[in-house]
Amino acid sequence: MRRDYYAVLGIASTAGPREVRQAYRRLARQYSPDVNFWDEHARSLFEEIAEAYRVLADPAARAMYDRFGHAAGTALGPGRRGEDAHVAVDLTFGAAARGTTADVEVRRFSPCAACSATGGGSRPCGACHGRGVRPVPERVSVRIPAGVDTGTQIRVRQEGHAGPFGGPRGDLIVSTRVREHPFFRREGEGVYCEVPISVWEAVRGARVQIPTPTGEAVLVVPPGTSSGEVFRLRGQGLPRLSGDGTGDLYVRIRLEVPTGIDARTDELVRELERLAPLAPRADLGRYAGGEE
Repeated sequence: MRRDYYAVLGIASTAGPREVRQAYRRLARQYSPDVNFWDEHARSLFEEIAEAYRVLADPAARAMYDRFGHAAGTALGPGRRGEDAHVAVDLTFGAAARGTTADVEVRRFSPCAACSATGGGSRPCGACHGRGVRPVPERVSVRIPAGVDTGTQIRVRQEGHAGPFGGPRGDLIVSTRVREHPFFRREGEGVYCEVPISVWEAVRGARVQIPTPTGEAVLVVPPGTSSGEVFRLRGQGLPRLSGDGTGDLYVRIRLEVPTGIDARTDELVRELERLAPLAPRADLGRYAGGEE
């Protein structure tokens, strides 16, 4: 059995327009799919709240509801726009970087086929209870632009809830959630990663093939590179949603030092040390005892 609209909003039947509006806003914030991404119960309550507000916020519709209840049917009038529907989509880091097309399932009000969206007139339709629309799970193809992040909202025009009695659809609001990546870390349009190189590559320099969010690139490591140095690859980050260019990729170098060397290798390393002596701690003595 459908709940009374006043009970849904938690207000008295004598409540004024301002009280109706305040009750709706309070409940909509609490049960919005934008907050309760994966809570089916919350989404169902949100749809019920939106339907109650759609009727009680319209003076003519409210007058008919007060007179006829849920059997008001076509008396509410055709042409009223439906509410926006909300859905969340889970994306991989790569899909967010490149853009993709996602088929999302939306539980939305659609025209009732049993009564041809009329509500049944004086005899309310049993399938839609006289509303002309009924909740149906349907799949919608959504184009996800490159560069979205967790919390990005995409508006798909006229793919939301159908309006009562033949009214046009509202919009579909798609909220994205991007999974964390084991190699890349995102900060806005910038992307950060850490790439290991051998000590020999650091000494002599090298051209290193590295992954990027949208493919591969060559990182030029100059001779004498130290562990922890950061190199910036312009335009190798994530696309900006505004379409105004692409962010950068920041690569932090991590030196890999060989372990478990044998006697012959140890001899070669000692020879290298004699040929290219270093004194990396020469200045540390002046700090002993906390002096400067």
